[in-house]
Amino acid sequence: MRFRAVYALLSFLTAASLISCAAPGKDKAGEAAEKAYAGKYPRVVAVLPFANDTEEIGLGGQVRKSFYNHFSSKPYRDIEPSAVDGSVSVLEKSSGKPVFEMPPRDIADATGAEGVIYGRVTGFSRVYALAYSRLGVEAEVWLVDARTGNEVWRIKEDATYHEGGVPLTPIGAVMTMVTTALNIREMQRIRVINEIGWKINEKVPSPPELKFEDRPVIKNVISNAREGPFGKGKTFRVAMEGEKGLFGLFEMAGFKKALPMKEVSPGEYLGEYLVIPGDNAREAPVIVYLRRPGEGGGGGGDEAEWLDISGFVTIDTIPPPSPEGLKARGFYDRVELTWKGVAAPDLLGYRVMRSRKPLSLYEEAGFTEEPAFTDKDIAQKEIYYYRVSSVDAAGNSGDPAREVKVTLRESETRELPSRIERDLTLFPGSYLVRGDTVAEAGVTLTVMPDAKLLFDKGSSLTVRGTLASEGEKDALIEYVPAEAGRKEAGFYKGVFIDGGAASIRHVRMSGAEKALVLKNSGASISDSVIENNRVGVSTEGIPSPAIAGTTVWHNGTGVEVKGSRAFLKRNEITQNGIGLSVSDSTPEALENNIYGNGLNAEMKGPPPALDNNYFGSINLDEMRLKGDARIAKALDSPYPAGKPVDVIMNPYASLTPDERKAKTAELLLGAGKYFRERNFGRAATLFEESLKAEESPTAYYYLGLTYKGMDDNDRALEHLKKGSEKFPMDSNILKSYGLLLYQLNMEGPARETLKEALRLNPGDKQIRFVLERLESK
Repeated sequence: MRFRAVYALLSFLTAASLISCAAPGKDKAGEAAEKAYAGKYPRVVAVLPFANDTEEIGLGGQVRKSFYNHFSSKPYRDIEPSAVDGSVSVLEKSSGKPVFEMPPRDIADATGAEGVIYGRVTGFSRVYALAYSRLGVEAEVWLVDARTGNEVWRIKEDATYHEGGVPLTPIGAVMTMVTTALNIREMQRIRVINEIGWKINEKVPSPPELKFEDRPVIKNVISNAREGPFGKGKTFRVAMEGEKGLFGLFEMAGFKKALPMKEVSPGEYLGEYLVIPGDNAREAPVIVYLRRPGEGGGGGGDEAEWLDISGFVTIDTIPPPSPEGLKARGFYDRVELTWKGVAAPDLLGYRVMRSRKPLSLYEEAGFTEEPAFTDKDIAQKEIYYYRVSSVDAAGNSGDPAREVKVTLRESETRELPSRIERDLTLFPGSYLVRGDTVAEAGVTLTVMPDAKLLFDKGSSLTVRGTLASEGEKDALIEYVPAEAGRKEAGFYKGVFIDGGAASIRHVRMSGAEKALVLKNSGASISDSVIENNRVGVSTEGIPSPAIAGTTVWHNGTGVEVKGSRAFLKRNEITQNGIGLSVSDSTPEALENNIYGNGLNAEMKGPPPALDNNYFGSINLDEMRLKGDARIAKALDSPYPAGKPVDVIMNPYASLTPDERKAKTAELLLGAGKYFRERNFGRAATLFEESLKAEESPTAYYYLGLTYKGMDDNDRALEHLKKGSEKFPMDSNILKSYGLLLYQLNMEGPARETLKEALRLNPGDKQIRFVLERLESK
């Protein structure tokens, strides 16, 4: 053993070259060597992997380790198993044969050995009953002299353990305390395997010509490696039974070396390693050393080593990723949590923590292997906070996901009192509002996610104190008519914040005369939907509210600002009769999409500044504005893609109606002259300029013909389509538009357009002819 490490390294590095140099037959040097060693034992031996004739997985490897551990006390020079395995692997790949079918001489040449030890596990029995257990292992081992091919010795043994029978090699108390992962039966299995290694080696003859090395005796080794992987703060333990009064050490190969073991009782040694952050090792073999005192009393004398057969040790202090997307939903009898699963190869599961406070006092509510959890151990009318963290097999826990707040739903619809004179929390569930309900000044009305306020016809809710109505993306708070399915605007009066404060988030309001009225309130409204009301939001006075990220659509008027400095940012105000109505106010509006309304904005009083919003166009004349507003820059497309650009101003905006008509006529005459001269480019410029002064069917008609003359059918279609929409009673525009559609093989739209043109001008033979051709297809 003393020179084993150096010898193993040299043999492994030279294995490939030795294989290529080996030749069949015996050369003169080989014959001389056989003659010189005739009648002598091989001195350097390689213990090959053991064959396993049983169905017990891994048994061959464990019996080999047990044999090797005991064999190391014999006066042979054995090659390290790792070096043997590396050489055998190279040899098997190069020859295409398993090791048992190779000549011993080839194996010896590849490993640098003189003799080869073969092993085979031939039997395994296991019987467990209520009050009885029996384990048995049978194996044989033999040594072949690679120089001659002769078998030197062959030993076959068995070891059996049964409760109440003659005990095997005893296991001390320290070994039974070292691990909780190995139950009694598994410890019995390791005892039997160690026993057969010991019994075989008791019969292994020592070469008489080799000097016997009196190494320390190791009887048994066991560790808690099966409890791994070991995370931060866990303790790896290894116990050894051996000769008393010596120095014990252990190592986790490739990770930590020369770790001390304490002799806790005569002949019983215990080693421990506390895992600290940053430690990481994967499937490290555990090797135990027992060393005699050297000169001066230190542990520098003869040494024995033992490879732990109870398992490899894995240390892992890297926590798994944190879960994302934690969501909670309260029902009448349970809370359901869901989140995005974590991708980690060693993930054990998820720890769910619960508290009644958002930042502290969290206790474990359960553990689950799936990214979902149902909690039934909670009470009505209580607010709970949940956190979820991922846990790996080593017990490492990642940072918890951001906490979520939830409570159980009310099982029945409750009616709100007409006067709310003390703080009130509305938990998830349905609440009926009858008549005019008032939350008095100084009172906080809290509305939890997934609550629904149902309003009788003509009813209202007025808050003079504070309204905390904060839903969640997947659990909106709703303010809707009590009659299911009713959507018409004006069914109930609305929600009024009268001089109070409000935080309104993830809310849906519909069916009201004025869904949300904010009077002298610095309320915050965000991420909500306000739809199907006569007026969506009405704000008046100072302090003024902030409205952000909210969709306001399908209302008579979307947002109404009267005498207010309301702040509007990144809202979607569309498909209303009037999108934004501003009266005697100076709102701050930024990056809102205000388009697709009958009127996008209506202004009364001093012109407000409405820069950097999207109004459906960058052309001031096409923004659907009524009244005066100061707009120098507008977004060129809806936010967030839109960028601020200069607004295109109409150069003729300051002319009187008569002056506009005169200018339009002048431009049309010039454009017609260029059109007749087939100078289509110049004609198109003047026709488009005339539209700025005053839109006319003539300009649209000739613009279509002009671009068609330039073979620009896309722009021709664009102007003819727009002209047909602006002047739907002009048969010439409809006819030109329909004929161009027909020419471009757009037969469906062409048929509908030409039918309308023929209706307006029944005597047009060309339209009738084209329609007949379309109808005949």
